Amino acid sequence: MNETYYSLKKVASIFGGPELKEEIVKLEESGQIPAQEKYRSGALYRKGFKESDLPLIGEKIGFFKKFNRPVSLCVFTTKGGVLKSTLALNLARTAALHGLKTCVVGLDIQGDVTTALGFDDGIEDSGDLNYILEKLNRTKGLSDVFSNSVRLNETIVSTDNENLFLIPETPELVALNDSLSNINRREFWLKEKVVDPLKQHFDLVVMDCSPNWNKLTTNALVACDALVSPLECKINNFRNFRVFSKFLQEFKDEMRMDFESIFVPTRYSLNRKLSQDILEWYRENVPGCIAGAVRESVSGEEATAMNKSLIEHCPGKNVANEMTEVLKEVHQRVSILTESESPQSYAQFSGRVNSNDNHQIGTENLWR
Repeated sequence: MNETYYSLKKVASIFGGPELKEEIVKLEESGQIPAQEKYRSGALYRKGFKESDLPLIGEKIGFFKKFNRPVSLCVFTTKGGVLKSTLALNLARTAALHGLKTCVVGLDIQGDVTTALGFDDGIEDSGDLNYILEKLNRTKGLSDVFSNSVRLNETIVSTDNENLFLIPETPELVALNDSLSNINRREFWLKEKVVDPLKQHFDLVVMDCSPNWNKLTTNALVACDALVSPLECKINNFRNFRVFSKFLQEFKDEMRMDFESIFVPTRYSLNRKLSQDILEWYRENVPGCIAGAVRESVSGEEATAMNKSLIEHCPGKNVANEMTEVLKEVHQRVSILTESESPQSYAQFSGRVNSNDNHQIGTENLWR
């Protein structure tokens, strides 16, 4: 596979803006980051950084710094088609680009985030049924953890980013959701058996939920430090939000929980007055709503189709800059949450994952 290169200008745009170019050059000259290499672009030769260099650069100069402790985020709302999985993808990939060890836990039977992270690439286009069946049989999921047929680490697969990992959705999630009714402390299974163990090895855990309030969703809410919930700037979601917010508050009261709720306006349109009015209403009336918003765009669809975040796909463009502002706000909210607690040293967490194995994490004795 050909190496992907990013120019100095694009790298600066990914991590904050053109004003970072001078700082990046200084890091390069001092040997703190790898040097740019010549690469061929059409008929010309240019200089740029390899894609694999980005996490080290992002860790030094980027806007998405490590939190004081490992964090779990639940991405959820009760309406589909509102860029929920797109938001999860951008959160996870951006964190990984900044050097955070990140694990995405797929909880939506539709498997959107699994597809967006590239796990299913090649399956539909493959004409080899044996290959397809072998890959499907090899893929282990949370239902296998629940049945004690595999250890948690055997469900984790790597991606094209060395810091980004995935527990993919499998069809058995439906059966797992039903099986949770039959155990004690059913709301805490995901927290105790999956998320808490993952926090021993990852800086960030992102749970992408189904747009249905099912038992897996309840588990994800119990396991999260913060909820990240998209608010579509369209009339149907505007109506849906009133019901959703009522259910959410009832859930918090019943479970005696008060996790942070971060609402992110999505799919707003610059050309529709109603969309703009709904966006402003969210900002003024929804507690926890951020100032930034994610617009409808072809670039966003292209980025997801290419298994990339917006800031990787089109750095410097307005849509990417807006996503950067959204992620900065989410990061700031979570940082405030963790800074109010006693910091924990990342060094205490042993057995960090690595990407030497292209399918499973090579940690034989973890999470028995």
